[in-house]
Amino acid sequence: MISWQVKQQIIDQTNIVEVVGEVVQLSKKGSSYFGLCPFHNERHPSMSVNQEKKMFNCFSCNTKGNVIYFWSRFNHISEDQATIQLAKRIGIEISESDNKEAIKNERLYKVMNEASNFYQFYLNNSEEGLVALDYLKARGIDEKIRNELKIGLASSERDYLNKALNQKNCSELDQIEVGLVKLDDKNNTYDTFRERIMFPITNPSGQIVGFSGRIYTKSDQAKYINSVDNAIFHKGQILYHFHEALDAIKKNDKIFLLEGFMDVIACMKAGINYGVATMGTALTSEHIKLILSATKNIVLFFDGDGAGINAMKKSCGILAGYGILPKAIVLPNNLDPDEYVKNFGVEKFLKYITENEKSAYQWLYDLALKNYIKGDLESTEKFKKEVFNFIRISKQNTIIEHFIRKLSTDTDISYDILVKDFGKSIYTTPSIEESFEIEQKKIKKPVRNNKIKPKVVRAYQIILRHMIESKEQFLIFNDKFSDTFYLDNSLIIYFEFIKKMALFYVDQEVMDHDDFLEIAKKLDEANGVTKYTDLAKTIFEDSLVNPKDLVEFEQCMKTIMECQTDLSRIRLYNKALETNDIDDIRNFENVRKDHVKILPREE
Repeated sequence: MISWQVKQQIIDQTNIVEVVGEVVQLSKKGSSYFGLCPFHNERHPSMSVNQEKKMFNCFSCNTKGNVIYFWSRFNHISEDQATIQLAKRIGIEISESDNKEAIKNERLYKVMNEASNFYQFYLNNSEEGLVALDYLKARGIDEKIRNELKIGLASSERDYLNKALNQKNCSELDQIEVGLVKLDDKNNTYDTFRERIMFPITNPSGQIVGFSGRIYTKSDQAKYINSVDNAIFHKGQILYHFHEALDAIKKNDKIFLLEGFMDVIACMKAGINYGVATMGTALTSEHIKLILSATKNIVLFFDGDGAGINAMKKSCGILAGYGILPKAIVLPNNLDPDEYVKNFGVEKFLKYITENEKSAYQWLYDLALKNYIKGDLESTEKFKKEVFNFIRISKQNTIIEHFIRKLSTDTDISYDILVKDFGKSIYTTPSIEESFEIEQKKIKKPVRNNKIKPKVVRAYQIILRHMIESKEQFLIFNDKFSDTFYLDNSLIIYFEFIKKMALFYVDQEVMDHDDFLEIAKKLDEANGVTKYTDLAKTIFEDSLVNPKDLVEFEQCMKTIMECQTDLSRIRLYNKALETNDIDDIRNFENVRKDHVKILPREE
């Protein structure tokens, strides 16, 4: 890592206006320069650049920072790489100790690039290449796509690549480190990829960091072999075709998230160039950050089989933590995009996509509904549980209410009963043996009062101020409580604010005081009161709150969690006392023993 002292020297001596002005058209207004922000789509300039402050700041998407951060974000490179490039511009040499990691990485990039060149040459200039080209043509992969994706071929020979890289002065240690070459028991080298069509994998800045090799002849071997994680390649941080698709993603303000390389290629054949694929891993937070640097409009394009549906659910859960409600497309008969294009052609593929792109949650509901047998009790319970499972991961109360109402309509079960069942489903269920013991127990104690303590009200006031100042803290709160933060009617005013803030943060990164006051005014107008505006002013006038104090935020979270636990226990106690129902008694006994044991949400 390059030291912060060196980075600060680069920042101090670099003219940020000149650097940004090379890629963004800037106009001077006062002491700052303004231009269109390159990190989101916009028509009116909202990004300012100030040489005195040595900072840039977009007032729309809230992307801001120094010249190193700008250059790294714009070029999709690390901050160390950006520092080295900017240092060269102003004639500063970075010392060997600072530059050691960067030099090594550049060396590894060279090995990967030379390997890609060899694979492409071998595909187009060998006997084996003729067979592989016939296979690719049969799959509809023409020369244009082959060249664009730099598709190549690994020889069936033991060490053709190793010899070729040696001739290019690529160290065998580097070849081994990036996983292109291995050692046998006698310490002789051999190529990792043999007799496979090779797909280069690039990082967000376009450098080749890995490969995926696919068999093209009959074989008992695995269909795909991927590069192993190494210094420059981490599957959890890479999306196949992201760099190549970046311009199309920004132009269309949309991204298709697919399961495999051939699915990406199928979309390319249909003229859809904004498709990417994960590297055989589940969607990660690093993937999402990468996607959100280009667009917020995500379309999950997974297979309709069990694995595809589970992947969709997991992706929805992860995206919910970022306030994203994705759309989805599911092809019929469990076909993937490659199979659909092959069987029905490009025109029908495009028509299906246009007509069937809808909310991922709607897709999950429709797929569950297909297997529902109306009037069958077992089928009803299964359908209900499937819906409960996926709406809970949305962490959005509007989604939860919408689909419980749909569930009520489709099953002829009352909305209130379904809401009750949904609330029950968060608690652990004891074994059958335990239930017989619980059935014999009776509760003979007075009803308990669930009065909210003043410290809880204070905690909500403080935490609202924190969440106004920081979307990140709002997401932490929402992820922790989501559909369970409705504690008591006396706190309804805070719950209403939180619901509106959730909707605001879906599309916005930053909330200022005026935004919050606007929410308060609309709530007042809708309810014919002034209490929402009054509370908003109280929150802003509170000089004791420090929105930058994370300890304060965590203390408020803890207070609310303790209140949630106490109220849950009291409510179950009172309900069991009132009904003497076996299910209610069982729930209370379980909670009493485990102190409100709540099931973890699906991630």
